[in-house]
Amino acid sequence: MKKNNSLKRALQYIYIPIIMSVLGGLGIFLAARPAIKLAYNMLGIIISDSTPNFKTELGSIYDPLAEPLSRGEISYNDVEFPAYETHYAQIQCKRLDMDVPLYWGDSDRVFREGAGQYIGSFIPGYGGVILAGAHDSMYFEPLQDVREGDRITVRTNYGIFTYRVTDIKIASDNDSEVFNDLSDSEQLVLYTCYPFGALIGVKNQRFYVFADKVSGPEIIKE
Repeated sequence: MKKNNSLKRALQYIYIPIIMSVLGGLGIFLAARPAIKLAYNMLGIIISDSTPNFKTELGSIYDPLAEPLSRGEISYNDVEFPAYETHYAQIQCKRLDMDVPLYWGDSDRVFREGAGQYIGSFIPGYGGVILAGAHDSMYFEPLQDVREGDRITVRTNYGIFTYRVTDIKIASDNDSEVFNDLSDSEQLVLYTCYPFGALIGVKNQRFYVFADKVSGPEIIKE
């Protein structure tokens, strides 16, 4: 009996460390599996024959070589209206060194590429409010230096429209009263998150720029 007990104890000293080592190794593998998978995927990208395309392709009808009107009248039939998520204009301000693509629609896909216009608003030249937003740490970052009197231009294929900044407001993100004083004439309203800065967390305020139309053609229905 003593020999059997001694043999069992000897086997325990051998098997238990082996079992514990196996279980420990399995635990380490399971914990490191996400990192191993990430490293494997990155290695696949490095040795791949082709470079992956991470850019989201959106539509565009904007022609930088077009010769749009800066005054007068444009027939409704001569205007190409943009489809949803389509780049159709550029928002420009020379003093702020700002030149931002404007898309029809304000989806997350659009905000990654430029400014997005609320589809319930009007296109330039139609005589109504043009409401467009963009990220404060990207395309609308220059707006933190905007001043009353600045001129902002919206350039489309059919017309060049200039707006003068008349007011700047900071309001809560759910404050609908900020739009109570909108003009009955054509007006450009730009908005972004506030305060400015990519390292700031949740932003519950919005920065608004209001600008009245001072020049540009009008769209006429014949």
